Amino acid sequence: MTTRTDRTAAVRIAWTATKLTRAGRHPIAIGRLAATVGMAPDEAHRLMDLMGFVIRDGLVVMDRGSRPAERAGSDRYRVDLFLLAVATGEPVHADSVCPATGARVRVHFTRERVLSVDPPHAVVAASRLPGIDLALGQDYVEALVCTQFFASKEAASGWLLENIDGRVLSVRDYLTHTRRMVAALESWPSL
Repeated sequence: MTTRTDRTAAVRIAWTATKLTRAGRHPIAIGRLAATVGMAPDEAHRLMDLMGFVIRDGLVVMDRGSRPAERAGSDRYRVDLFLLAVATGEPVHADSVCPATGARVRVHFTRERVLSVDPPHAVVAASRLPGIDLALGQDYVEALVCTQFFASKEAASGWLLENIDGRVLSVRDYLTHTRRMVAALESWPSL
């Protein structure tokens, strides 16, 4: 079992790794990552393992298509496309199928704004990362990760019943939330 402090530190170091690797395109040395965040390489390695990153030959490797591990109590989460847009500054195009209706969901966005959403009422189903404390000034910012897209809020209602800690947000609201979450991640004194 991991502590709340470990989980929060792991999310924050994972964010730094996402930026430094340009979302997995350029592996970096674990020593460089550790120096960037101001911790020992062994501790950085432990926290990166906690988040599901692979350290191969001393390099942090990020699998952009990773999925959550299926075992109970796992700390391994898939990559959030909104975080990738913010980390890289590049536009992202998501093309998905709504699991409830089978409708195609297409979303195009940059770190600054949503460019298009089809269908217009599509939403993001976001899972809460348990035991993560993020603060932005005096405000608490929930640590969320995009799980999937649904064609509408109504289509996501079954997912919400199965994921009581989950959140369903419009694509625009989720991008705004992601930017606030990143600001909280980057305001941590050690990063």
